[in-house]
Amino acid sequence: MVHKRSFDKLQHRIVRNLIFKNAYIDKYRGEIVSRISRLDVLSLLNCEGLNVSLIPEVEKGEVLIDSRGKGSLQQNAT
Repeated sequence: MVHKRSFDKLQHRIVRNLIFKNAYIDKYRGEIVSRISRLDVLSLLNCEGLNVSLIPEVEKGEVLIDSRGKGSLQQNAT
């Protein structure tokens, strides 16, 4: 029996993948830096029925993932 997939989780994955596809990976510092802001994500998605609360508050130049665990998207996991 296949489990029902959550539509909110699907939207969350789509938003997260969009942010990481437009991110810069700095291999020297071990960081992933955002190149788009929250408004850019909203304009790229441009669809009805999107739960806006699933889009994280990211800014241009913000460190998303850090090798020290202090990135903006890592703080929610700890």
